[in-house]
Amino acid sequence: MTAATTTPTNRAFLLGLFAVAGATLMLEVLNTRLLSVVTWYHLSFFAVSMAMFGMAAGALWVYLRPRRFDFDSALDNLFLYSILFAAGTIVCHLVVIYTPLNIRDGWTLMGVARMALITVAVAVPFFFSGVVVTVALTQVKGDSGLIYGVDLVGAALGSVLCLLLLNALDITSATFATAAIALLGAGLFQFARRGAGTLPWIAVCAALLAGAFANHSSPQGFRVFHPKGNTISYERDMLEFWTIHGQVLVFPYLEAGPFFWGPGEGAPVIEGLRGQAMLIDGEAGTAVTEWDGDRSNLDWPRFDVTALPYHLRPGGDAAVIGVGGGRDILTALWADSASVTGIEINAAALQVLTGDRREFTQIANQEEVRFVHDEARSHLTRAEESYDVIQMSLIDTWAATGAGAFTLSENGLYTVEGWQVFLDHLNPGGLFSVSRWYSPEALSETNRLISLAAMSLLRRGVARPADHIALVSRLSVATLIVSPEPLAEVDIDTIESVAREYGFNILHLPRQQSTEPLIRDLLAATGERELLAAAEHEYLDFTPPTDSRPYFFNILKPAALFNASGELEDLGIVAGGNLLATYTLMLLCGLALAGVLLVIVAPLLIAGKPKMPSRAFYSGLLYFACIGAGFMFVQIPLMQRFSVYLGHPVYAVAVLLFSMILAAGAGSYLSDRINVNRESRWTWAVPAAIVALLLLIYLVSGPLIESTISQGLPVRCLIVVALVGLAAVPMGMCFPLGLRLFRNHSSECLPWMWGINGATGVLASVSAVAISMWAGINTSLLLAIACYALLALPTQLLRGQLD
Repeated sequence: MTAATTTPTNRAFLLGLFAVAGATLMLEVLNTRLLSVVTWYHLSFFAVSMAMFGMAAGALWVYLRPRRFDFDSALDNLFLYSILFAAGTIVCHLVVIYTPLNIRDGWTLMGVARMALITVAVAVPFFFSGVVVTVALTQVKGDSGLIYGVDLVGAALGSVLCLLLLNALDITSATFATAAIALLGAGLFQFARRGAGTLPWIAVCAALLAGAFANHSSPQGFRVFHPKGNTISYERDMLEFWTIHGQVLVFPYLEAGPFFWGPGEGAPVIEGLRGQAMLIDGEAGTAVTEWDGDRSNLDWPRFDVTALPYHLRPGGDAAVIGVGGGRDILTALWADSASVTGIEINAAALQVLTGDRREFTQIANQEEVRFVHDEARSHLTRAEESYDVIQMSLIDTWAATGAGAFTLSENGLYTVEGWQVFLDHLNPGGLFSVSRWYSPEALSETNRLISLAAMSLLRRGVARPADHIALVSRLSVATLIVSPEPLAEVDIDTIESVAREYGFNILHLPRQQSTEPLIRDLLAATGERELLAAAEHEYLDFTPPTDSRPYFFNILKPAALFNASGELEDLGIVAGGNLLATYTLMLLCGLALAGVLLVIVAPLLIAGKPKMPSRAFYSGLLYFACIGAGFMFVQIPLMQRFSVYLGHPVYAVAVLLFSMILAAGAGSYLSDRINVNRESRWTWAVPAAIVALLLLIYLVSGPLIESTISQGLPVRCLIVVALVGLAAVPMGMCFPLGLRLFRNHSSECLPWMWGINGATGVLASVSAVAISMWAGINTSLLLAIACYALLALPTQLLRGQLD
C-alpha cells in the first residue's frame, strides 16, 4: 500500500480521526460517571488517570514496534485499532458493570483482584485509541498541523457532547453509542484505505446505535447491576433516570408508613400509607411519600428531628436545599409555610415530583411550592429572595459520607464560603438548619459541622458563636440550628419544649453547654485561632472546610492510615468508611504504579537506553517528567476546584478537558514558530510564562469564584475556559518543543520521552487527589508551579549542548 496522504480524496481519514478522537473523550467523561456509581465518588477522577495511562501505553506500543507501524501500513493499523477500540469499549464496559465490588468489611484478596480487573477494563479501550491517535499523528504523511487540529477539535467537542448523550441515555447505552461513533471512524478509515467498503460499517454503526436506544428502553437490558457492592434487580414498574448528576431509581410501591430520619417519641405508623424508595447512584436513599393534598393528613412530619426549625418558624418562607423525594417539602407544608422553594440539582428528582409521581405526592400541585433546578449555592448567591428557614437535611449521599466524597458536588455546600451565602439569605431572625449523621458513642461529622458553623459565624464578626447555635439529636441524626442573631429566649424555650415532647436529646443550647468535650470546646472559641486549636485531633480532621479544601466528608488525617493501636475501631461508621475509602485510594495508587512499571517502564528498559550522552538522556527524562507531572497537577486540582464553582464534577471534567485540549493544541501550533536550534530565549521564557500564569490562577481563582458564582452556568463555564486556557497555551508548547529538541540528540530517545511523560502524568493524577484532600487544592497547584519552574534546568542543559 502506498503511504497515506491528506489529499482531498482522503478527507475520510480526517473524518475518521475526528470520530475516534471524539469517542475517546466521550468515553473518558462517561467513565467518570460510571465509576461514581459502580464504586465511589472519589474514584471518578481515576477514570482520567486510566485514560492517560492507556493512551500513553498505546503510544509507546507504536514507538517500540517500528516495523509493525510504518508509513505504508498506517491506514491498515488505523482501521484495525479503531475496531479494537470500539469492541474494547463495549466489552470492558460490560466487565465493569458485571464485576461486584463489595469491600465493606475490608480489602480481601478477591476484592483487590476485582479492583485490579476494573482498573484494567477502564484502561484497555484507551490503549487502542492511543494507538490510533499516535499512528495518525506520526505515520500518516500530510499536513501535520491539520491532522493535529482535527484530533484536538474532535477530542474537545467529544468532551462536551457526551453531556448531551448522558442526559438522553443511561450510562451503558451511552457507552454503546460512543462505540458506534468509534466504529464510524473505522468505516471512514476503511474508505480512506480502499476507496470503498464504508457501507457495511455504516450499517453496523447504525445497528449499534439502534441497539443502544433499544437497551435504554428495555428494563431487561444491560445496566449497572452492582453499584457499590449492592445488587439491583431492574423491574418493569421501576423508574430509572440518568443525568450527569447521577442515576436515580424509583422502586415499586410499598405500604411502609411514613419515612423518618430521626423519629421522635410517638412517631406514627400509618396503615395503608404508600411510599417508594428513591435510590441515587446505587446507595443514597430517600423516600417518595404518598399524600392526597389534604393538610389535615399531614401531621406526621412534625415528629422528625429534622422538623425542628419549623417548630420555631411556622408560617414563614422556606427554602429546601436538596428536594430528593420531597420529604422536607412535606415538612414545610405541615408548618403552613407561606412559600416553599425547593432547590434541586438533579433534574431526575424533579421529574419524579413534577411528572411521573405528581399525583402520587401532590407536592407540585401546591400553590406555595416552587421548584428550582440549579445548584443551591449558585442559585442563592444570585437570588434576591430571603427566607425564614433554609433547610439542608442529610444532603450528600450515604456513599459520599462513607467515601469521604473527594469529588462530590455537595462539597460546595459544606464550606465556610458556602455558609456565608446561606446566612446572607435569611430574613431577620431567620434560621439555617442542617441535619447530619450523629453517634453519641463516637466522634463523627457532626463535630465537624459544629466547627464549620462556629467558623462561619466568626467570619461574620460574631463574638460568641455558642449563643447563635442549637444542636439537637434523635437516634443517629442530629439537627443543627444556626442564626446570624443570638437565639431568642422564646426560641430556646420552644426547643426545650419540643425536645421534651418528642424525646429529642439536646446537645447544645445557649443556656445549656454540651457534655461532649469536643463540641463544648469548639463552641467556646471566640476567635479563629482558638477554634482551630480546639479542632485539633491526632487522627481526625475537624477543621472547618473551605473552598480551597472542600472535603467536609473526609474526617481522616493521613496519620490514621498507619494507626496500629486500634483507637480508630470505635470511631463509628463514617470514620470507618473514610478509612476504607482512603485505603482504596492507596490501593489505586499502587495499581497505577504497578501498571506504569509493567506496561511503560519495563518495555523501555528491555528496549535499552538510547545511544546518546548520559547528561542529555537524564536531562530529557527530567524534562518530560516535569511536564507530565506538572500538567496533571494543574488539571486534577482545577477539576476539583471548579467542581464547586460549576456545581458538579462532570461539568468540571468536561469543561476543563475541553479548554485544556484546545488551548494546549493552540500552544503546540504556536511552538512551530520557535526554532529550537537557533533561539535560546524560549528555554526560560516558556517556563516563566507558565509559572506566572499558574500563579495568577492560584491568586485570583478564589476571589473570582466568590465574585462570579452568582452568574449562570454558561457564563461560569466561559470564565473557566478563559482562565484555564490562558495557562494551557504555553503548557501545550512544552511537549513539541521538547521532542524537537531531543531529535537533535537522538531519534531513538522518543519512546523514552513519551513513556516517562505518560508515567509521571498517571502517577501525578492519582497523587493529586490525595494531596488536595489532605493539604488543599492550592498545594497541588504549588507543586505544578514547582514542576514548571524546574523545567528551566533541563531545558537549559539540553539547549546548551547544541551550541
